[in-house]
Amino acid sequence: MTADTGTVHYLLLPSLPAPGGAATAESPELASGLAAGRAALAVALFASDDAARADLAAAEAQLVACLDAGGVARNAGSAAAGGAARFVILTAAGPRTVVACHVPARRTGPGAPGDLERLAEAGWRFGAAAPGGTLYWPAGSRVGDALPREDADEWGGLRDAQREALWHGAVLGGADPAEGDSSEHAARAVRPIFGDGAVVSDRAQRQAAAVAWVRRLTERPPNLLGPAELAAEISALAEGAGVQCEVWAGDELASRGFGATIGVGSGSERAPRVVRLTWGSDAAAAATLGLVGKGITFDSGGLNVKQDSSEMSWMKADMAAAAALSAALVLSAQATGADLADGRRVEAILPLCENVISGTAQRPGDVVTHPGGATSEVVDTDCEGRLVLADGIAWCRERGHAVILDAGTLTDGGAGLRASGVWSNHEGLARAVEHAGRVALDPVWPIPLPYGEESALESRVAGVRNAPLDRPDMGRHAASYLGGFAGDVPWVHIDLGGTAFLEAPLAGRPEGATGAGTLVSAEVAEAWLRGAPLIA
Repeated sequence: MTADTGTVHYLLLPSLPAPGGAATAESPELASGLAAGRAALAVALFASDDAARADLAAAEAQLVACLDAGGVARNAGSAAAGGAARFVILTAAGPRTVVACHVPARRTGPGAPGDLERLAEAGWRFGAAAPGGTLYWPAGSRVGDALPREDADEWGGLRDAQREALWHGAVLGGADPAEGDSSEHAARAVRPIFGDGAVVSDRAQRQAAAVAWVRRLTERPPNLLGPAELAAEISALAEGAGVQCEVWAGDELASRGFGATIGVGSGSERAPRVVRLTWGSDAAAAATLGLVGKGITFDSGGLNVKQDSSEMSWMKADMAAAAALSAALVLSAQATGADLADGRRVEAILPLCENVISGTAQRPGDVVTHPGGATSEVVDTDCEGRLVLADGIAWCRERGHAVILDAGTLTDGGAGLRASGVWSNHEGLARAVEHAGRVALDPVWPIPLPYGEESALESRVAGVRNAPLDRPDMGRHAASYLGGFAGDVPWVHIDLGGTAFLEAPLAGRPEGATGAGTLVSAEVAEAWLRGAPLIA
């Protein structure tokens, strides 16, 4: 295996000897640490084609030779059809098992995950299989396509990003999003050991904590988390970070024009709330990024009730976007502190309500009024998320916000379960959000907003219908509806319907709440606060 083959992909261990070289002093030390259960290591070897099998075998032979002296048990097996891939599973003789950390070969083309995303997924697998374990990253390690050259130090920045991506995934994979006390969560935490003595950055730790908070809140049983309780949780998070927070309820919602939020929540005894978070310049002319997050604490579908238990079983997670954008704004505030571009501000508007059935519930045929006076005909009470988002978007537009980002668990017609679908009225903004998703390991996939979809939403009695009547409702219809409330303001919609809550494990991630949407939104908000145009 030479430095320029580019055919074998693996977790690179510079402590291993180069082909034909002798074992270094660190190699037996690592092996003995594994055997004693003091460290944990997962190594993946992947050959991208059959022609690379010889290189793959050579790489495996090196690894085995270096670890034999420490008494580390190993098990090799095929990981792909045709034997073109295998991964070495190292099992410590001590109390802890080391699980395979499979980092797939690079794929190219639209939607292909990047190196950091693959590492994060590998970390999820590690954390899920070995909660409370120790993740060992030897000095100088990085993921690459070949053994390091003499000038490997120039990869230091990439190395830092890669090990933090692996650690971040491991922390989230090991975390149990179910409620529990701090000692239970601490016992499951994956502990990193970096061979060069480095530590996980404060930024990475804040990000992991924020996503864990979103996941725990999303898993909260709906009888314990109504609009008031969710507002209180968000308020506490904001207060801890010094973020300005207001909670609107009752007559204040009506006076501010949030008619759709009032309508959606009218069937529940638990009154709706709207939370407003603000960070940044307090100048009247500040350029503001508006974040709008759907916060339906439980969604029965209303009078257009959901058809079966499989549709309703995870509807406690219909507030995931509000939690994600709350955490995103707080993360951006923590990241920027006083280091803000002049005249920049971020404001989050989070409508919170419960969509259930009663004699006072919203009816198909009702007309609701949004901030600024625009109206919607409610033809489907189970399309309530876009109604409350329209309230928030209209509020931001009326206040002259420069850019609007909204997020919600609206449809399953987005980009699948790995990436959240994105629609926008501004190509540059869509690209900026896609880039933010790659950087933040929270992938999104831009989808064109077809011209003419608004014709399916025309209403005779209001400005717009909230869903089509003559065709199946899809993500593009929800996006087209929301885009109308943004008007000419640059706007982007992130659909978390397939990504915020997994009904079965996927790509190393356990079933349940994922925290999707948190980090991509935080990356966008931080960039805005630091002066990025976003809409160039």
